[in-house]
Amino acid sequence: MVAQPAVAALLAWAENADEASLSAGPTPADVGGRAAVADAANELAASPWFIYLVDLAGNDDAEPGRDDIGRRIDRAVIEGFAGHDRHSSYSSAAARLLTYPQLAQRLGRPLEKALLAQAEAAAEPGVDPAQASIGATALETVLHLSTTGVCKPYQLLTVLTDLTDRIATAPVELCTRLPRVAGLAHEHFGDDTLVTLLQRLLSVADAEPDAGFELAMADLRRALDAPDEATIVPSLMDARKGFAAVEAADEDRHDARAYAAAIDAIMAFRQSDTTPLREAADRLQSAVTHRHAWLGRTYSPPWNWARGQAEIAWLQLAQTLTTAAQPAHEAWYCHPSQPIAALLDAYQAGRSFIAHTQSPGQLHAVETLVKPTIEAAFVRDTHRLTLLDHALEHDPAFTDNEAARSLHQAVHGALDRSAPGNIGRDPGGGDQGKAPTRLTAVLHRMGVTDAHEQLRHLPPQIQDRLETLLWNEEVAQASGGNIKVERKLQELLSELSTAPDWAIPQIAGPFKILLRQTLLYLDSRFDIGGEMGGDRTAFLRATPGSRPAKERPMHQDYKDWLDQGPLYNQVRAEVFDRGGGRADIVVYFPHASFSVECKREQDDASKDGLRRYVGQASAYTQTDAALGILLVLDLTNHSTGTPDLFANVWVEHVRRSPDEDARCIVVARLPVRPTPHATLAPPRM
Repeated sequence: MVAQPAVAALLAWAENADEASLSAGPTPADVGGRAAVADAANELAASPWFIYLVDLAGNDDAEPGRDDIGRRIDRAVIEGFAGHDRHSSYSSAAARLLTYPQLAQRLGRPLEKALLAQAEAAAEPGVDPAQASIGATALETVLHLSTTGVCKPYQLLTVLTDLTDRIATAPVELCTRLPRVAGLAHEHFGDDTLVTLLQRLLSVADAEPDAGFELAMADLRRALDAPDEATIVPSLMDARKGFAAVEAADEDRHDARAYAAAIDAIMAFRQSDTTPLREAADRLQSAVTHRHAWLGRTYSPPWNWARGQAEIAWLQLAQTLTTAAQPAHEAWYCHPSQPIAALLDAYQAGRSFIAHTQSPGQLHAVETLVKPTIEAAFVRDTHRLTLLDHALEHDPAFTDNEAARSLHQAVHGALDRSAPGNIGRDPGGGDQGKAPTRLTAVLHRMGVTDAHEQLRHLPPQIQDRLETLLWNEEVAQASGGNIKVERKLQELLSELSTAPDWAIPQIAGPFKILLRQTLLYLDSRFDIGGEMGGDRTAFLRATPGSRPAKERPMHQDYKDWLDQGPLYNQVRAEVFDRGGGRADIVVYFPHASFSVECKREQDDASKDGLRRYVGQASAYTQTDAALGILLVLDLTNHSTGTPDLFANVWVEHVRRSPDEDARCIVVARLPVRPTPHATLAPPRM
């Protein structure tokens, strides 16, 4: 029987807690203090209240060294994961544990041993279904801890390898969940013994579809890791056959349909007829949208989120290739950015899919298939090549673009090599003994023999532009591994999935791309400091006596961010005749466009206070997708610090009459804040 005072305190806390407190979980102070928690810890670990014991341990802010009370609480949590026998409460506690990486780090090897012991026990013949399900949950938890660096992967891989010979007698409740664990472990750690485990799981009827899907994913990764086209194409075809087999066995496998369509899009890009490419891109959009609609309101464990982001990345690539495949038109000569920007996007897009084993200077698989096709388009078409030459000479958007110069160099190099008597030159390069920076590294990569010296002659505005481009790319790459950023994106997508327009693939897919870029923008601007940001982001820094920032610098900074990413050439500012007015930013896609309204607020930047602006943001959706973004520069007083990134993005629903569906506006609040050393401690709550 659980100690009654602790239960009574938890019930009282739960009854009176607001939504934010329920999400954060109880603290020891809510249950009578740390000593009271320690006294009830063992009983709580065995009870349906196990999840709250994890919260109490995770919210215990005692010194890292841990006193006796802290050690008693931690031991009880470990014992709970080793011996708890209720599957529902075990799963809830495991999911909550993943939100406390510091707690998992603190529990360390004893926690890992407890979880793996549950997994091994679950494989015993004749084990009851609840115990088998608990073991599968424990295995998934170790997978997450291993892929996020909390645990070393060796013990997990050993257990999975041992399970290969036990599949025939293992309970079905474990076998049906093993394919995803084995597939994701193979994706992260590349241990090919896991492929054998997946092949064995094909013999289990209930596990066969997932095992087949993960084997196809392994073939796809093999293609992405391949060094040349002769190896890439057969591996892609193996993956394509695998996805087709999964889809044939279960028509509701939208994930298999999505990856099959993505492969079709890559292969179709090399054809002169663009119809198969457009058809593949449409199938990909439809599959991803249906998948997110089906799963949008369901729980997705953090260790599986990367798959959803990969689907969006493939969708983005297919759209880019479709645009790039359109022929250049003679009338576009005066605006060369229009016909070649899409080709340049596609030229760069292949690097979205990083291979596991290749050296930094070696092409990745998607690049190997896509880049030669784009280069050949310029070699064959003198009009396109003229446009590229003109853009590099006259258009600032291309002059300083490394990818554009790389494309230009490759095309002219091919033409030079094809000319009689011409011998290709080695551009040289290499470090000249100077201390390298990000800018000198780029110049070295372009073959400049004395990058440090050449950099001295670049105008300051060009140096600033290059530094901004490089810094933004660095931030975007780093943010891809931030579990909380990914979780916030999943929360937003889950809420947006209830909107009627979300069922339209040509709307939902592009909006996901825009939303992800917006979240990455916020992530970068929350972190950027004065030294790195310079004048460009001075609007984010509050200084004594300075006048409140205008919204224009944020507006321009956000547009520049979008221009530097995958939405290049799709962003327009100050668009007239949009909803009867002028929209700040409109992002255009082939079948839909989305408005971003920019505001500043000096008085009330609360959620209720900012709702007065969503009416204007929704007005720009009158004749288009009922989705939009409101970006607000928060100039209110934040002397004690600003709400974190995850509290500054939410969805507002605007329904202007009973006759229309609600319009969904994502509100993104960007607060101006003091420097960390000037931030005051807030009052105790």
